Amino acid sequence: MGNKEITTRIESIRKRYNDVKCKQVVLGNGAYVVILRGGFQSSNPQQYMDNVVSELVGKDSYNEFIEKFLDNPWVRIIIFDFNNIVFE
Repeated sequence: MGNKEITTRIESIRKRYNDVKCKQVVLGNGAYVVILRGGFQSSNPQQYMDNVVSELVGKDSYNEFIEKFLDNPWVRIIIFDFNNIVFE
């Protein structure tokens, strides 16, 4: 997946979920980190952000990291192509 594809997906998320903020970081070799924050006005932010993540990732493989105590349902960290990250 390329930078253009990630950018297109993030733009789609922003149109559909106007309160979601996104930060995208390119790690190299096709790996990307996308940090999502939103759902503050939702009565069920867990489900809301699950829907955002589902729309972002589609059918692509990804890794998702969540806050240790699970008390922050408003932030998601998604990594695409985790195995392609170059560690120096």
